[in-house]
Formats: sequence, C-alpha cells, structure tokens
Amino acid sequence: MSTGVIVAIVAAVVIVAAIVAAVMTQRGSGGPGLKRRFGPEYERTLARNDGDIRATRRELTERVKRYGDIDRRELSAEAQERYATQWTAVQAEFVEDPAAAVERADGLIAQLAAERGFPAADSPEHVDALSVHHPHYVHGYREVHEASTGGGKHNTEDLRKALVSARAMFDDVLHADGTARDREAVPAAEQEPERETEVAPNESKPVIGKRLAALTGRGRTEEDQ
Repeated sequence: MSTGVIVAIVAAVVIVAAIVAAVMTQRGSGGPGLKRRFGPEYERTLARNDGDIRATRRELTERVKRYGDIDRRELSAEAQERYATQWTAVQAEFVEDPAAAVERADGLIAQLAAERGFPAADSPEHVDALSVHHPHYVHGYREVHEASTGGGKHNTEDLRKALVSARAMFDDVLHADGTARDREAVPAAEQEPERETEVAPNESKPVIGKRLAALTGRGRTEEDQ
C-alpha cells in the first residue's frame, strides 16, 4: 500500500472522528436536545443572554454538569402527606390574607426542596439546581418568590396567579420520582384567570368559592353553582 493511500485513509478516519465528536458534543451540551430538556427555562436564559445562543448553551450545560447528579432524597409517605396538608392550608389562607399565603408558599417550596436534597434557599445555587431537575416548573417558583418579596406592589390577582403557577412546581418537587401528580396544573396556570365580580356583602361566598376553585384546580364548588 502506497504512502499516499495510507495518508488518505488516516485523513478520512480523522475527519470521521471529528464529525462524530462534534455531533456528540452538540447532543450532550446544546442544540435541540438542550432546548427540549429545559423548555421555558431555555427561553428565559436565552433572553437573559440577549439572544446569544452559544452563551445560553454554555450556561445551561454548566448547570447540568454541576447539578445533574444531585442525589434527590425520597420522601416518606408521611412526609408527602404532611407537605400536601401544608399546601392545602396555604390555599385556604389565601382567602383571608393573600400576601401571607404567597409568602408561606415560597417558604414551603424552599423547605421541601432542601429536604429533597437541593441546596438551601439562601444558597446562590438553589434555583439553578432546581432548574436542572424541574425546568418546566421552576418559573412558578420564581413567580411566587418574586411576589412574596414584592413589598406589597402586587395586587390580589397577581398573587393568585403566582400561587397557582407555584402549585405545579410544588407538586413536581414533592413526589419522589420528580413527576407531578397533576400535570393539568401547568395549563391551569397559563389560562386566563377568572375575574371576581362585585357582589353585595351577604353574597361574598361565591367569590371565595371561585378563589379556592382556581387555587385548587377543582373547578367550581357547590357554592358557585
């Protein structure tokens, strides 16, 4: 075999190896796969990077490398029930004190995430780590956190939207397999919220019923019918 043929074969092998490496790199650290994995979190990061795709991919790839192997601790059935009960109490509290309920929801998600093995809420890594494992729901956590620290600038409807959106995140983190029980919570958070109508003082129950129905995702209550 001549030297020229050998050189040609070696060159071809090198080119093929380079192409394979490039494809594997794109699959593992960016491209369509990364966008599918992060969904709305990808779009948020892209916007924060002023549309710079490469910077977005680098940032999200680094998050996966740092937090992808977090050992998420499973919760006992008793712990899951305890957290579920606490969330129900938060929803009930919203009727009387929306701001306090949103603040409590923010703290409850933070506590739950820490118990599952994520960095504590006071860590700069807290939300980034959650975004790797719950990318399609973490926006709800951000919304409720921003609303809880808004210093009273949010109206009741803003607070209600934040709490409804956060419910999906809470549900997703709560379950040991990282899968929310109620996937309908996500579309519910994106629907046009039901507006409250003015009623006489003695007719306030329908409004309360609507608030609770919107927060729990159960539709209209008997009082609304």
